[in-house]
Amino acid sequence: MLIRRFVLPLPIHRQSTRLLSLDFGIFIAAGLGVGVYHHLFWGFPVFSGVEIVVGFATIGLFAALDLSLEWEHRVIVQADMSAGSLPGPESFFPQTRRFAYLATGIIFFVTLILLMLLMRDISWLQAQERAAENLSSLLWSVVWEVLFVMGILLALTLVLVYSYARNLKMLFRNQTTVLEMVSRGQLDTKVPVVTNDEFAVIAGYTNTMIDRLIERERMVHGLELARQIQANLLPSTSPFLPGVQIYGASVFCEETGGDFYDFMVRDGLHGPELIILIGDVTGHGVGAALLMASIRAYMKALLLQRLDLSEVMNRTNALIHADVDDSGNFVTAFVLSYCPLTRRAAWVGAGHDPAWFVPSAGGPVRTFAGRDIPLGVDPKWPYTKYSEPLAGGLLVMGTDGIWESLGRDGEMFGKDRLLQVVRGSVHEPPQDIAARIFEAVEKFTSGGRVEDDRTVVIARLA
Repeated sequence: MLIRRFVLPLPIHRQSTRLLSLDFGIFIAAGLGVGVYHHLFWGFPVFSGVEIVVGFATIGLFAALDLSLEWEHRVIVQADMSAGSLPGPESFFPQTRRFAYLATGIIFFVTLILLMLLMRDISWLQAQERAAENLSSLLWSVVWEVLFVMGILLALTLVLVYSYARNLKMLFRNQTTVLEMVSRGQLDTKVPVVTNDEFAVIAGYTNTMIDRLIERERMVHGLELARQIQANLLPSTSPFLPGVQIYGASVFCEETGGDFYDFMVRDGLHGPELIILIGDVTGHGVGAALLMASIRAYMKALLLQRLDLSEVMNRTNALIHADVDDSGNFVTAFVLSYCPLTRRAAWVGAGHDPAWFVPSAGGPVRTFAGRDIPLGVDPKWPYTKYSEPLAGGLLVMGTDGIWESLGRDGEMFGKDRLLQVVRGSVHEPPQDIAARIFEAVEKFTSGGRVEDDRTVVIARLA
């Protein structure tokens, strides 16, 4: 009845402590009742009543501790079997303080019992009227009595030590089992919180770590999905256009990136024309990837409407400015069209590095540069289109993650090294040239961490 009233309503980590207090209080109350009854009805002296109370308190302490540890053991077993996560303790009672209190209580009552026993035996010896030769047997009687009492108290203490060690072993096992499962990637189990000591604190931190690992796993899964989606946005095959071979590739410094490229064929004024666009969004990660997807969608939709390249940039700039206004973000972009029939190229640069044209027959490298600002800075900025004849060579476009890659000595890879790689493989397929560029950058940086997205587009024009 008392357990249902005073123990079970409490949080699970406080029940064993309440049961200890309840049982110990019952034993003391019983001792007081017996002592008072003997004094009032049988005329026992007050000191005898004190002895009775101390005896009940001593046995009650051992009994209450054993019952409390058994209750805690039962709670640990049930929590371990359910493998559930319970709320953390509201109060903290460290094991060191608990052990100190229990040891002090046991030592105090054991010492008190022995002192009272010795005092009673001394009084008994003084009351004996025997010869001196019988004194030895009397002393041995006292010794055996003391040894008997100490043996009983020692046995009770060993029982408590066993129960205490058993519970500690189970708490350690719960913790280590869950940590072992976490190390194997199993995050579906948590450490039960069944005490209000250091084990509860450790269990709480462990469960918080598991929650964050689960959240991180979800984020990693989401980033992997975003990476796959972004990879699908980038073209994987060269569009069919006689006299043109084109290839592009990107290496992101994170799961997702802000670089983008695309190429397609549309109907131009003088026949089919190749459209190549490349850009670089400020920043990295998911935010840059989302902005990259928006820009790519805007530009492709406008390009498919057969708008002039400058008009495509003007409209994209206005749309992007509405998306990034007051955020400090902007986008550098470069779009180029090439008509095989007229062998003429047109381009617009929005703050992006120029494209290069390396003639197949040799000769100086030509640079196609724009003089306009990045997209998203000024919604009313008018973008300018440039045009030149172009035929028989390689068109190279990239982002600054290529030439700004740093070696171990802090030197940049640079555009000259990039063009050297291109000149050395000018007659190879575009995909082989792109692979050589990435290999050269990787070798230059000694396989260091990719600090910025790297993108290159190679087009061979007949």
